[in-house]
Amino acid sequence: MRIGRFERMLLIKIADLGDAAITLPAIHSLRKAYPQASLHVVSSPLGTELYRLSPDIDRCFVLEKSRLKRPAGALALARLLWTLRRQQYDAVALFHHLTTNAGRSLYRLLLAATASPVRAGLDNGLGTFLTHRVPDRGFGACPEWDYARAVVEALGASPLLERPRLRVPDAAFRRAQELVGDARDGLVVIHPGVGPFAPARRWPIESFTTVARELTRQGYQVVVTGTVNEEPEARPLLRTPGVTSLIGRTDLATLVAVLQQAKLVIGNDSGVTHLAAVLGRPTVAIFGPSNPDAWRPFEAEIVTPETLTTTRASVLALTAALPCAPCCYVGFRVGRPQGCSTRTCLIDLHPDVVLRAALQLLEGDRDSSW
Repeated sequence: MRIGRFERMLLIKIADLGDAAITLPAIHSLRKAYPQASLHVVSSPLGTELYRLSPDIDRCFVLEKSRLKRPAGALALARLLWTLRRQQYDAVALFHHLTTNAGRSLYRLLLAATASPVRAGLDNGLGTFLTHRVPDRGFGACPEWDYARAVVEALGASPLLERPRLRVPDAAFRRAQELVGDARDGLVVIHPGVGPFAPARRWPIESFTTVARELTRQGYQVVVTGTVNEEPEARPLLRTPGVTSLIGRTDLATLVAVLQQAKLVIGNDSGVTHLAAVLGRPTVAIFGPSNPDAWRPFEAEIVTPETLTTTRASVLALTAALPCAPCCYVGFRVGRPQGCSTRTCLIDLHPDVVLRAALQLLEGDRDSSW
């Protein structure tokens, strides 16, 4: 089948919030290339929740990788494979590296089930089941969102990425308004949590607290987001006078509505900072053991304490750039998601550096609104 004649396409990204968010610009590019095509996605439960907010996606299928070793999970996978076979897809885009044996086997199975004549994805030398192979040069050779761009470009989409939009229900906007009001003091969202895969990405909560205390002193409205499970870790931050806790009080759609009102978002290398960047909000994403060359948010510039004042970017991937970092997702290896015991790469990013980055973006946003 010629590139440019696709009518039904499947996209595979079985990942949580951040990894799903960084594929949205590429998916938007694919939608623009094929406005009449039906675009379906296979993703995790949380990834699916995000994809369902995208007007570019027509249908979502859920796959829980954590349940695949259980009988119920294996049965759910079998049902999914049968469903995919019946869809008769013209093309499939795989947004995954072929890093692990288990992952590679699963992706091969999913693509085989579709029986699609066109299968595009990253190839590290093991992608023999792909028909359109995009060279995988390893984690950090380019940002992950740029790898996604290359995959959809192989299917005929434009290489120029644009910011996508999300379709947020009116009820979510109303709920966000109830939680943050009119944000007339300048809304700053702080998200101190990270996903469960690499907990070593957490910047010290005491450092977040120092930044929040100074921002509230300067008159900004600071809110803290997170899940219920993250509340105990965040308690020192939540006790800061003037800080409002939204932990456990937002579903994903409401979180998107809150982020859309933010003057600034501060967080670790996490799903929320990736989502904020895709939404076009000024963002400071704090990097320690994870690889900013690979995982910097959409359109972010990597900065250090020394180069901070020279940037004009509105999305920053802030790193101490120590010789030992990054130690997670480098080259063709997952590396050390647990980091090391010292966490020097995060401790060396002092609160005053993050505060300078925050105020630089806040003042720039204020200037641009005059």
